[in-house]
This record gives sequence, structure tokens and C-alpha cells, in this order.
Amino acid sequence: MTRRLSSGSIQAHSHGEIAMPTERKVRRYTAFFPGWATAFGAHEQDASDPRGLVFLHGENQLGLILSPEIKHFLYPLFLGNSHEESPEVVLGARTLRIEGVDLNLGEGDSRALASLMELVASEGDLHLSQTYHLIYPSGTRILTLSRKAPLPLVYREIAPLLLQLL
Repeated sequence: MTRRLSSGSIQAHSHGEIAMPTERKVRRYTAFFPGWATAFGAHEQDASDPRGLVFLHGENQLGLILSPEIKHFLYPLFLGNSHEESPEVVLGARTLRIEGVDLNLGEGDSRALASLMELVASEGDLHLSQTYHLIYPSGTRILTLSRKAPLPLVYREIAPLLLQLL
């Protein structure tokens, strides 16, 4: 017997085994006004990626600093103006596919990937929004995946993202 838990985050089998779902809903949010964002909070920075990706590991959240190149690609897909449709995102053991673009995941991604998989496997809703932190240069934005919903005073919810898991 398999039963789905409320958020669809994990499945519990009758023999006690926990299995990852094949699809995970992620609630997306965009700021009411351009440039608005809330603080990411306490975190550890992981800038060891040879491609220049900078991940932030916080309590129940994972962030990716949006450098100009990354922001140009990811922001319109995840938090931009096309609120009606969400991007196609597929996550596998060694690859992340976003709208047909494959990103190979290697050894350098192990901590970020482990944090991501932990969030995906957790119970409850997942929330995707843009945040900032005062210790980074002015205008720096962070794509944030969190178990905690962002402030409704700053953000409005847009179409959810369906994360396909391989």
C-alpha cells in the first residue's frame, strides 16, 4: 500500500520504506514591486563551485546567488513576468534540466545537491522566491528554495512549479 502525504512531498510504503515522489509541487512567489525582496537570513556560503556558482545553506532553505549571467537565464523562468506558465524542470542523480537545457552535476555539487534533495524529500510545502542579504553587494539577489513561505506583504503567489524527479 502506498499513500500520498498532504503535500505530495514523500510517499510512505506499508513496509516502512520512504520513497521520493516522481513529481514535487513548488509554490512560486514574485515581489509586488520590482527590486523588493526579504532577507535570506543566517547561512553558510559555499563558493567552491568551479563554474562560479555560489550556494547559500540556511536552516530549511537553499539559495543560489544570481550572478548577472545566471539571473539572465533563471529569473525569467522562475520568477519573471510569465506567471501563467512555469518552466519545465527535471532533476536526476547527475543532471538538472531547465527548459531543455541540461546542467551536469558533478562532485562539486554534492553539498548543494544533498541540501536540495533533503528539501524535496521533506514534508510540507516548498516555496521559491527571490531574497537578498546585506553582506553581498547592493542589488545582489538570491534564488531561494525554502520550507517557509515568504512574507505575503512583499510577495504574491504565481503559478506553481512542478519539479519532475528521475
